[in-house]
Amino acid sequence: MSKNKLLFIALVIAFLIIIFLPIEYPISVKSKGKLLPLKTWILAKGTDGRLLTSLTDNSSGITNHFSASQFERGDAVQFNLNQNLIEKGNVTLGDTIGYVISNEIEKNIQKLKSELETSKASLRVQTSSQKQSIIEEEKRKLEFAEKELEEQSKIYNRKKLLFERDLISQQEFEADEARYELAKININIAKERLKTVESGAKEEEISFAESQIKAIENEINILQKRYESNNIISPITGSINRTYSVDTLLVISDTSKYVILMPIKWNDSRKVQVNQSMSVSLPESNEIINGIVSSIGNNVNTYSNYQYVMVTAISENKLNDLKPGLYVDCKINCGNSTAIEYFKSLISGW
Repeated sequence: MSKNKLLFIALVIAFLIIIFLPIEYPISVKSKGKLLPLKTWILAKGTDGRLLTSLTDNSSGITNHFSASQFERGDAVQFNLNQNLIEKGNVTLGDTIGYVISNEIEKNIQKLKSELETSKASLRVQTSSQKQSIIEEEKRKLEFAEKELEEQSKIYNRKKLLFERDLISQQEFEADEARYELAKININIAKERLKTVESGAKEEEISFAESQIKAIENEINILQKRYESNNIISPITGSINRTYSVDTLLVISDTSKYVILMPIKWNDSRKVQVNQSMSVSLPESNEIINGIVSSIGNNVNTYSNYQYVMVTAISENKLNDLKPGLYVDCKINCGNSTAIEYFKSLISGW
């Protein structure tokens, strides 16, 4: 038997031994992937001047929040970014990113605040039983009226005697009598005025004034909340990405976790399952991060006769050289398989 035949037989026997030995070998799927932040928040300017915000969850690929700031027609609106945060380079959930200044709302708030101060001052006067000087003034008026009545009473009594003796005309007597009656009326008026200023405003008047004050305060609060709601608040904690676009004002990336988005061959996708571990690396770096497969796409895409599905993985590792936007080498650990199972999968893949 020739050496070539012996070598061939030896190779066949070795192949059969390898195939049928109950030894398991690690199976992996390799691909190129792109690093993305866990979430991306974008602040942009619309063509009509509105401020637009969107929050995208890159782990699911869904934009789960979108808002557009609507302003009154004809209102002069300004928007200023918070430069302290911009210079710092990172933000925390709840930080104010920028301030919207609305001239119309500010004007209405100031107008209502002036009305509020006027109403409060009026109520203070009503509930303080009037100022002491006013009370003293009314007391002096009552004393004057009492003295006037006393004088008119003397004149009236004297003129009455003269009239009864026919020493004065009836016309003169009636004139003095009218002045006497008027003095009595003035006494009653002075007493009522003094009573009013000493007792203060009526209860229903005070209740009405208080309800007016509360209504103005509620209106101010509504406008203040509307004013503050126009301010832009960060919905995530993350780092600020500088942008040089005219329309995109700011981008914030939540890098508390990395999202790895990678295309996998359709045939290889059968080996990949959710919760499998994977590793990510750069060809020019020794750094490696680990991740977990979080989802496998349902749609099959085609590119240059290459059919693939998109696989998403999540990593909580943070390393210096790996930044969002990088294309990286990915390796998914698909478990172990015997040689014959692996061989069968290759044949079925053909």
